Amino acid sequence: MGKVILDITMSLDGFIAGPNDGPERPLGDGGERLFAWYFSGDTEFRMPSGTMTFKVSPASAEVFQEVQTIGALVTGRRTFDIANA
Repeated sequence: MGKVILDITMSLDGFIAGPNDGPERPLGDGGERLFAWYFSGDTEFRMPSGTMTFKVSPASAEVFQEVQTIGALVTGRRTFDIANA
């Protein structure tokens, strides 16, 4: 059986992106603030593409490492559209 992982960050008032989000600005205006806490760790994790490196907690780095082997990603319609499928 496959493993399911849930990963999301949200503001206290229920937003997961700033206003004016779209393919050019996936997090919208100021949306980076929603993820600042998550990417302020001391362990570097380089994305498989090599284009981005995040600093996360050791536990988050382990999850990221495991996520690389996932066969499918389930997202909402808006995320699907912004990511250009």
